[in-house]
Amino acid sequence: MGTLSEEAAQIVEALPPDKAKALIEYARYLAETADREHWDRQFRDPRYEQKLQQMAEQAREEFRTGATAPLDPDEL
Repeated sequence: MGTLSEEAAQIVEALPPDKAKALIEYARYLAETADREHWDRQFRDPRYEQKLQQMAEQAREEFRTGATAPLDPDEL
């Protein structure tokens, strides 16, 4: 068989549409979970603590000085 993505595509194509949709939704969930876990590990890692504190202080300072703007979801 070919690459993992080719194998996954073949499996999905062999399923009935409702099962294929459920499998894809579950795969998306797994991908989102892995991404959250990655960021959780980064935030807990003491090697990044000082940098994160500096970034947070910079954001607070920018907010205090009016250098920020409200987020508009339509402009993202």
